[in-house]
Amino acid sequence: MAVGLDTLDSIDEVHGLIHLAFLTRDRLEVFGVDQYIRENRAITARVADFIRCHPRIPILTTSSGAAAMFDDGTPDLGGNPYAALKQEEEELWRSSGHDRLAVVFRVYAATGRFIKDPKFFALSDFLSRALAGERIEIRSERPVIRSYVHVGTMMRLFWSMLNKTDELGFRQIDAVMQTLSLVELAESISLLWNLPEPFCRIDSSQVSDDYQADEAPFLRLLARYGIEVPELAEQLQETAWSIS
Repeated sequence: MAVGLDTLDSIDEVHGLIHLAFLTRDRLEVFGVDQYIRENRAITARVADFIRCHPRIPILTTSSGAAAMFDDGTPDLGGNPYAALKQEEEELWRSSGHDRLAVVFRVYAATGRFIKDPKFFALSDFLSRALAGERIEIRSERPVIRSYVHVGTMMRLFWSMLNKTDELGFRQIDAVMQTLSLVELAESISLLWNLPEPFCRIDSSQVSDDYQADEAPFLRLLARYGIEVPELAEQLQETAWSIS
């Protein structure tokens, strides 16, 4: 059963927690930095209280690949509030993973449903163009690389892990199913929607915008729980359906 933060205190019997509540990076402009920090820390504090009241239930959450920038140092709220706050929340899971299963899945980029703003991410922008029958244009002149996870597949893994709670301890896993350059992504979409070759001016001599991680650990975990990995074409079609 999925519940909101406002109903946590009314739950008597708890078998596990999947925590997905967080104000994403795009909400910074809406709230401003100070309120954005307060709101997200309030969410984390509420979840922390709930975890303390249920000391042995398995807990799973999503974080961001951006949090990795603070793995070797103190989170910098001024430099990147979203990544810093995600790193802070990861510490709650790390410190709680003694007599329970506590897993953080770092998400880099996502396919599937629930795209909120089609123009905010390259994937949904490309798909919006494809649905309109337009040629895809890649605006960046430097190589851009992204690692993707299919949200539906990740959630199936979450529920499977909650139902098999023999493991204990903290785990941090990059939620990655495939890694693509924006050119490869645009080419795949163009082929699927019978569009002309995408237009780009990529200068390979420039430093790449590289936001990726190794997919092998996550794919092994999916295989362990018997969860099939959908083909990229299927993921793209589902994502397109969500924004059409």
